[in-house]
Amino acid sequence: MKTEFVLLIASFIFLATIVITSRLFYMIELKRYTQKVVKKVGLDIIHLDYSFEQMVYLVSLPSSSPLITDANKDNISIEYDYQSYIFPELHGVKIFIKTPIEKRMLAYLPIKAFRLPSLDQILEQGKITDSDYRKISTYKLTHLSTLSEIKDEVYKQIQVSQRTVI
Repeated sequence: MKTEFVLLIASFIFLATIVITSRLFYMIELKRYTQKVVKKVGLDIIHLDYSFEQMVYLVSLPSSSPLITDANKDNISIEYDYQSYIFPELHGVKIFIKTPIEKRMLAYLPIKAFRLPSLDQILEQGKITDSDYRKISTYKLTHLSTLSEIKDEVYKQIQVSQRTVI
């Protein structure tokens, strides 16, 4: 009985460790792999151009919702959209407006729609594979500078839409 309990607890701890660390190790491997491929083809990941054109807004702008009209940049947060807990794969980023009272998803940017023109050219030249492209674009999307620019873009869209209402 005591051995079965210890085995059960050990199994639970093992599974919990896998679930808790899988996303961390996914991101570490993504960074390592991207740096290797980018170095091989001679790119600078930080300076790759990209577009937010494919970002899907889930609320219509302009909006009369006080949550949106009163929002400031600090109210905008970004969360990763993973497919799985055990074998995670990032599918996109969710952009929220959060206040102490409410949290609403404002926009979504899927990985497959996050395009990098210079990387498209390298893909066409056959220097990288589709898998390489996806990993590089995923890493670029999760980079802190890119996430900051996404927040800036969403906030700008909110502000522009509010000016058109006035």
